[in-house]
Amino acid sequence: MSPSHWERWAGGLFRSLGSRPYRGYFFGQGLSLLGTWMQHAALGWLAYSFMEQSKWPAWVQAAQLLPCVVIGPIAGKLIDRVSKRSLILVTQMGLAILALILALTAHWNLLDPYTLLLWATVSGMVMAIDLPARLSYLVDLVGREHLSNAVALNSFAFNLARALGPSLAAAMLWALSVEACFVLNAFSYLGLMFALWGNGVEGAPPIPDESAKPNPPRIPGNLIASIVLAGIVACFGWPVLALSPGYAAQILLLGPAAYSMVVGGIGLGGLLACVVVAAEKSASGREFRIGASMVCAALGLLIMGFLHQLGWALLGACLVGLGMVGFMATTQTVIQIGAPHALRGRILGIWTATLSGALPIGNFVAGPLADHWGVDWVLRAMGLGIFCAWASWLTLGYFNPRRKANSLES
Repeated sequence: MSPSHWERWAGGLFRSLGSRPYRGYFFGQGLSLLGTWMQHAALGWLAYSFMEQSKWPAWVQAAQLLPCVVIGPIAGKLIDRVSKRSLILVTQMGLAILALILALTAHWNLLDPYTLLLWATVSGMVMAIDLPARLSYLVDLVGREHLSNAVALNSFAFNLARALGPSLAAAMLWALSVEACFVLNAFSYLGLMFALWGNGVEGAPPIPDESAKPNPPRIPGNLIASIVLAGIVACFGWPVLALSPGYAAQILLLGPAAYSMVVGGIGLGGLLACVVVAAEKSASGREFRIGASMVCAALGLLIMGFLHQLGWALLGACLVGLGMVGFMATTQTVIQIGAPHALRGRILGIWTATLSGALPIGNFVAGPLADHWGVDWVLRAMGLGIFCAWASWLTLGYFNPRRKANSLES
């Protein structure tokens, strides 16, 4: 399809795919994300199976994210000054090698919970550079005009992989072994690496260090508020992924199939959120979508916490995915569009560090509490926490009309 066909197709839903470099990047990243979510689901079940305690999948996930808290802002400065394309190629290669190492250690029965934590920490160090680099690379591929659509399509690919990956992982766990998931993930990185190798877009040229100037560029206050709000919502919402193995086993009284269905339900809800965000034609609906997404995520967590039948659990999981992804995609669009070019890498590094810090905090608290009080009680508390964040957002007015022109303009 020509760019004009992409812009017309499905009412412009896929208009950013009119950029040939982004088109290759989108499909290559989609394959990579599918492998990543296969590995993520297999890793969660493996961590839970060691001692059948919810704290281990939570801690493994936290160990992957904590390095981003320290390295994220530093990585942002690096990203602003080097070729993003070359940097992403290096990080993708590193993640592929780490996946192969994980497969080999699993095959040789060398894994235990502490070895898994060590592997997760090293993997997190690479991800701390890879994630903000990929986020900041988007504007170089599509420009500001189609940035909101590209962010939504990226979230669409992520959540399609989240919906399909755990199901494929469950099939691999049943038919083959856990290491098969890790091997397939290692090869899935080749899709994005080939796309990057051939697109020729290096990213914005290196910029001079402006921090020594009398009036260096500053991060706008409304973006800081958006990042803080996102961190709070992530802290209360995303531990649901780490609690899913225990939820399937202890609350639903089912096994890996139910676990994959719950995680897939979260991904399915996320897909619907991405369609809504991708269809955006103007900035006018972002404020409403941010508030509605928080309410949706809170309701989903409460449904999962109070209603323990599989059908209700899947409905709650879909609502959680719809709310969390809708909130994160919209907030990331606000931040990407509002970020000054000279600070984009650093702002996205702070965004990555904040979310990466919020998730381990949520997991470190939610995992042990779930073992002590029960997964259902923790899910209820998480839902109430997001409701409180929504009420604070309304009261303090992070996106009130006076700031709307600055924070929501596209």
